[in-house]
Amino acid sequence: MKNCRRASPAVRPDVRVVSTLAAVIALAVFGIAALTSLDIAAAVFYGVVVLLVASAGNRPATIAAAWGCVVLMLLGFMISHNGAYSGGAIARCAVSLLAIAITSILALRNMAATAMLHEQVEMLNLAQEALARSTAELAHVTRITMLGEMAASVAHEVTQPIAAIVTCGSAALRWLNRPAPEIDEAAQSVTQMIRDAKRADEVIQRIRSMAKKRDRLPVTVDLNGIVGESIELMRLELERHRVELKSDLAAPPPTACCDRVQLQQVLINLIMNSVQAMADVTGPRKLRIATRRFDHEHVQVIVQDSGTGISEENSHHLFNAFFTTKAEGMGMGLSICRSIVEAHGGRIWAESPAAGGAVLQFILPVDEGRCHEQ
Repeated sequence: MKNCRRASPAVRPDVRVVSTLAAVIALAVFGIAALTSLDIAAAVFYGVVVLLVASAGNRPATIAAAWGCVVLMLLGFMISHNGAYSGGAIARCAVSLLAIAITSILALRNMAATAMLHEQVEMLNLAQEALARSTAELAHVTRITMLGEMAASVAHEVTQPIAAIVTCGSAALRWLNRPAPEIDEAAQSVTQMIRDAKRADEVIQRIRSMAKKRDRLPVTVDLNGIVGESIELMRLELERHRVELKSDLAAPPPTACCDRVQLQQVLINLIMNSVQAMADVTGPRKLRIATRRFDHEHVQVIVQDSGTGISEENSHHLFNAFFTTKAEGMGMGLSICRSIVEAHGGRIWAESPAAGGAVLQFILPVDEGRCHEQ
């Protein structure tokens, strides 16, 4: 509401200026028409007056201007001819009135079409906002579902540092309970406990970040760091499926301006998709994750597996919503990946190399200080 109140004063002076200018032109045209017999020329200028008022977008004012011009046209005609009306003069006056009427009707129709176009644009904007909200909601639900599927990995990631804390705590007590307490050894065990506690806290914070419902928050992100965190979260899943992982990370680490949690969601989705694609493979299950500079303006992340590959028939629909080749799949994982990547100004696509398997890759704009400008 505050924005509307501030915008109104900026519009009203324009309407008043246009109306005043139109009135001045109309009176000047009336004076010329009353003193001369230039009926057709007067009609042209009256048409300009109507169009000028219509440009302000005020329908009642445009109708009033049209009727005012008709009245002035008739008064000017009567004054200039002083009661001596020839057939030609009456015909010119009729044509002039018709010209004013046609100009007014076209101006009003144009105003109606413009108003309808504005309404359609507003409806389109509302629809786009609703679509963006729905996509964000769906991405959040998918993250929660994905965390459920990763429950074993999450438990493993948290249990490991907790078990290490217990071990180091017991060791510290043993060092302290000796006849001659080993303070340095006990301190080293306590330091290890603190490090493991921080590690457990980082795991929990990552899980909480993924589960949290919030707006997109672009920051400068180290792609190599995100890849490493995603691999750690998926470590147990990779071991359970006997997947041989190879990381090929660029140096120096490439950076991009994007939402850290959403980028991690994309990576985990792609890794899980590759793991599932290799589930029925009897040979070696190899997964390669790489980062590199794609060109001067983009950085690239590549997830390559040795799975069953992508058929030509499915390649065109792979990132469509609700498309899946898995009996139990929902067909939303890769679609959400595409939405997230494209929302960050990037592009995602898939390839099926001749050697077999599939390559899922995406590019993102290089961070060139844009995050600090937002």
